[in-house]
Amino acid sequence: MDTEKNELDFAARMRTAIEPARGIDDRELRNAFASRLKQVAARPEVVPIEFDGRRIEVRRGGTLLGAAMKNGVRLMHVCGARTLCATCRVVVESGEENLTAMSATEKFSLRWHLSLSPRTRLACQARVNGPVEVEPVFPLCGELPGR
Repeated sequence: MDTEKNELDFAARMRTAIEPARGIDDRELRNAFASRLKQVAARPEVVPIEFDGRRIEVRRGGTLLGAAMKNGVRLMHVCGARTLCATCRVVVESGEENLTAMSATEKFSLRWHLSLSPRTRLACQARVNGPVEVEPVFPLCGELPGR
């Protein structure tokens, strides 16, 4: 039943997104959608996410921190991703259900650092299973070299 609800929610979001594009030829929109669908179907292990307004990709099961680092986004992680410092905190804007459940260690770390919002996660611990949108709590530290 969750899959059916997710599909209905997705269809409603698609209808809302299409409203501003009424002036576009319907065939052109269908072709673009079919092309994107083929791309996604060809790479099922890759999940698109939005990180601080940037669209990046992550391998299904990878962490938000790993996705950021791999895509050249320098997110603070003072403790080296060991669930200690909580400097990699992010706020989940949408797609919370597409992240793995919060572990007891992550909950403890967030409470210790007074992050009590249920939408706050540690990027080093949250693993991605589907599309999500997140914003960092602390400012990003610039771009990684070579980008």
